[in-house]
Amino acid sequence: MQICIDATTSAYDPGVVFDAQGARIEKRTVPPEWLVLVPAQTNGYDGESVCTIGGSPADPDIEMASGSIQPLPEEQIQRLIRGENEGGE
Repeated sequence: MQICIDATTSAYDPGVVFDAQGARIEKRTVPPEWLVLVPAQTNGYDGESVCTIGGSPADPDIEMASGSIQPLPEEQIQRLIRGENEGGE
């Protein structure tokens, strides 16, 4: 999950705080293999970093990385797990 935090930090204000312990990791039904969601707090908002990660532990590959000032709805998370609607939210 640290790779997702590193990839999305620039999407937030400098005072962002990530909750790595609260991260959610889901196995996807399509490549890349993993969906990682990391809660974040920024400017009083409960946000969330979202990444899709493939490759290997030694050489991970991030395909999508985004930061949001609100958590994704469960329906959107399920679509990401299935690889649907990946360019738009």
